[in-house]
Amino acid sequence: MPGASGATIRMPARMSQSQKSPEAPSLQTAGDDLPLIQSILRGDERAFEELASRYEAALFRLASRMLGNEEEARDIVQETLLRVYRALNTFDQSRRFSTWILRIATNLCIDRYRRRKFRTISIDVDEDEDGRAPVVLVDHGPPPDAGHGAHSLAETVGRLTERLPAIYRAILELRYKQGLAYEEIAEVLEVPLGTVKARLHRAHHQLKELLEEEGIGPEEIS
Repeated sequence: MPGASGATIRMPARMSQSQKSPEAPSLQTAGDDLPLIQSILRGDERAFEELASRYEAALFRLASRMLGNEEEARDIVQETLLRVYRALNTFDQSRRFSTWILRIATNLCIDRYRRRKFRTISIDVDEDEDGRAPVVLVDHGPPPDAGHGAHSLAETVGRLTERLPAIYRAILELRYKQGLAYEEIAEVLEVPLGTVKARLHRAHHQLKELLEEEGIGPEEIS
């Protein structure tokens, strides 16, 4: 990627790694990315290393939620960072960088679904749009020892969340793990604000039904 000075920046070596599955902090704590972006555009490779380190964990969590596969999630993280690296000079610096990078990752996840040769259906199906309930694209099911008494409530909620449609998992991740506002989620997913609210409501409803199937009522969640 050519920097603002005309120099060519080589892809940092760390971009081919990402072997771990780190826990992602909220993107609200990421800080101001603009100084790093400007340094990268001037040809500072280490600045890109720092920028990537801020977002790798968040990208991995999002891709894992949407794809239900850690290996594919790692691929998405690498592809996202590569695309960001190559196109950073096109980024509108008046906008939030976190929204831009999450949109790239989300679109890559959607493209990955569409390339799959099995169960190739849209992840954007909504019950009120075509009369059909959303289809669960990735359903791991409970592990053999997943009795209600053997796991904490948080673990149970996390396991059941994996059984929701991918687009609902993404919205829950963006809202509650990454701390994005409704408007920011709408920008990331490139859908109207009303669609975000409707899908979040449906995600809550489906998760509540799954919890009830496990014998967990509202009083245990609050």
